[in-house]
Amino acid sequence: MKITGIKAEFIQLPYSKPFKPTWYPGREEKKQGIFLVRVYTDEGITGIATAEAPFGLAPVFIETIKHLIEPAILNDNPFMVEKIIWKLRDVARVVTRPWVVENALWDIIGKASNQPVYKILGGFRDKMPVYAAWGELKPNEQRYEDAQMLVEQGFKAVKVRFCSDTIKDDLSLIETIRKAVGDKLQIMIDANQGTARERSGIVGETSIWSYERAYQTAKALEEYDVSWLEEPLYRYDYKLLAKLAAEVDLPIAGGEINRDVPEFAMLIERDCYDILQPNCTMAAGMSQVKKIAAIAENHDKLCNLHSWIPSVGLIASLHLAASLSNTTHLEYPYDPPAIVPEVFQGGITEPLLIDPADGCLPLPQKPGFGVELDEELIKKYTVLSSN
Repeated sequence: MKITGIKAEFIQLPYSKPFKPTWYPGREEKKQGIFLVRVYTDEGITGIATAEAPFGLAPVFIETIKHLIEPAILNDNPFMVEKIIWKLRDVARVVTRPWVVENALWDIIGKASNQPVYKILGGFRDKMPVYAAWGELKPNEQRYEDAQMLVEQGFKAVKVRFCSDTIKDDLSLIETIRKAVGDKLQIMIDANQGTARERSGIVGETSIWSYERAYQTAKALEEYDVSWLEEPLYRYDYKLLAKLAAEVDLPIAGGEINRDVPEFAMLIERDCYDILQPNCTMAAGMSQVKKIAAIAENHDKLCNLHSWIPSVGLIASLHLAASLSNTTHLEYPYDPPAIVPEVFQGGITEPLLIDPADGCLPLPQKPGFGVELDEELIKKYTVLSSN
């Protein structure tokens, strides 16, 4: 089997209501951006994968596929993933996030082998516990109702964002959720401080946590029975991250924007995090994230993937997570009315929904990633294409 070509498309699906992400203060997004890659083969099997293309960078991503990646891997065997990875690393020197192409190879491999990808990767489970990941700053009164809605829909866990000016205001959100649903929801906290220093000069103003703020928050959260505190400090503050993880009992999580196996190995060896959160389109591709998870496991650490990746990207993350033994939950972006399955997972014919009986996502059993593209929708909302 040989790779005969790659097609890249940028799709923009409108939200029912503008989405205001907490991690970009002052920014309002009216559409869900989806970067879709199709890898073609001489045996008629096509692999698909998706990633984000933020800040209007879709043209750059498409040109990267067309002029750097496609010529490099044309006529390669898609099963030769480790060989192709080095070509993608070469591209990553000048343009980030080429890993979506590797993920499409796994869809090819699964389809050619007539097996779902998670089994090809060495399946560990057939269903995956998830948490609903909120992404907007909303009044506590609204979150009171949202928490009750999650329980009614079968969710067992939720991740909330801490982005208030004071610790007291942040903690009031946890108190609100507990008043609304008691212990029916497991709670995770995301501070989104991994890129704080970089983004503060790009979009609006943002609060940058000091070590003392992170420490005091973590100590306070120990009394609230939460599962972890995510990204409490800048991702390159290695010494302070390790210091925080050592000084508090609450698990510290992070790593979604860190890159490649060597960097994660350093984070693990320095004990910066208790829970590693690589993203299989930003950190590395699926095969390399498997290596990161193995290193984490060898150090008695969890590897809970960051999977805020639209469309097929979420499905790829699901397959990857289901092949790992040291993971507890998968991130499932869900924050109505903007972030809902039919939009966030847009571009596929049947978005994956949780089983309300146990709050898990069942693994697709069809070959490859087990999903089909909604070609009419893609055609309608594609704004850029490589061919």
